[in-house]
Amino acid sequence: MCYPEALQENGCLDLLELQDASQHMSWKATSTNGVTFAFYLANTLDIRVEWDPFPPDLIASAPDATLAALACQVKLPLSIQIEGVIITATCLKTGLASTMTILAGDRQHSIPLDRQAQNPGIYPANAFPIATAKHAGSTSS
Repeated sequence: MCYPEALQENGCLDLLELQDASQHMSWKATSTNGVTFAFYLANTLDIRVEWDPFPPDLIASAPDATLAALACQVKLPLSIQIEGVIITATCLKTGLASTMTILAGDRQHSIPLDRQAQNPGIYPANAFPIATAKHAGSTSS
């Protein structure tokens, strides 16, 4: 997205300020940035755009650990891929090593939260020493 560049290039603090500034720019000057140009067109059409794409309370801005804790607190049903199959699971608890324990059917799995963006889903038991898939009722040796 080109909105940070639009703010910086025009010395604006937010998108509403950029919209105000764009009404004094030429078509050619605004056409180098999609966001600035959109605001220029909105001003030309006498449309006021009130938009904040990344407010601080946006869920996408929350850390993985915060989202996992919330999911466990409300027992959020999750769709997750386990062994190539999408199934429904429920979060049970979060762990100390940035892990989340989920219940899928009668099996519990531990998921490393900090690696979800790289390769979502359940990992093989030997993939990460800090978090491995464990079955309910199994014992460690």
